[in-house]
Amino acid sequence: MKTINLQVFFIALVIMFFIGLNAVAQVGIGTTNPNTSSILDITSSNKGFLPPRMDTTARDAITTPATGLLIYNIDTNKLNYHNGTSWQVVENGTGSYVDLTTNQSNIAGNKTFTGTITPQGRLMVPMGELSYFNISAPSLSLGAGTTGASGNDGMTKVNPASGVNFLNDSFDSNFTNSTSGTPTQAVTNSKLTYRGTTTRLFHIALSFSFTPGANADIFVFGVAKNGNVQDKSKIIIKSGSNTDNQSSAMHVALWLAKDEYIEFYVGKVGGAGSIFVKSFNFFAMGM
Repeated sequence: MKTINLQVFFIALVIMFFIGLNAVAQVGIGTTNPNTSSILDITSSNKGFLPPRMDTTARDAITTPATGLLIYNIDTNKLNYHNGTSWQVVENGTGSYVDLTTNQSNIAGNKTFTGTITPQGRLMVPMGELSYFNISAPSLSLGAGTTGASGNDGMTKVNPASGVNFLNDSFDSNFTNSTSGTPTQAVTNSKLTYRGTTTRLFHIALSFSFTPGANADIFVFGVAKNGNVQDKSKIIIKSGSNTDNQSSAMHVALWLAKDEYIEFYVGKVGGAGSIFVKSFNFFAMGM
């Protein structure tokens, strides 16, 4: 009879323990006062938490891993967690460091590097280039000419019918073309259209050579964005003899968003005229 009473007492004690545990819904290890926001509070001043350790093969053999499941991968010496679809490395999460030892398809957010970065391959930045050279270039008619006012002001786009080559990385040369061009190709529309998805500040460099249609002609050269010549890009050149070749260059910084484009323009001051543009190199690099 006494044995039965002890068994009943023990069973009642276990039931009361689990009822109390379920009511509190908290467990403390190393503390009698677990944090109210936790289901499990492990407290220690000289020991750490040791999760299950396994290699990649054993990790991948886990059947239907739960979202949030955590293990330590002894092949990579990294914590891994399951996001409900695949295993991820804890260090690659938002707000932590970027692992540059593996391929990264998309690194979001601002990253600050305090050391020296030495690329082993290409440093991928958007770039585009139009180049042209023709010592026997045809005459370009400049219409009514420019007065020196702001904007387009009678200026004409430099757009040779042939002979312009295009070098591309995140650009194309035809506004109606939705894909980037091949690395080098001939074009018939001398514009650089940015196809990247991120708005960037571009350094634009333009060098060119020309022969004036008449002696001592004065020309204004400039870069147009979306068909509008940018005043800050303009330079004024007084030419010499119409039998001489002259050259010059300009630099300007412009913001470009997706599908925005830049072009090379020229105008003659003081009335109609012409010019022979014999070469140009039109280059844009994003920063």
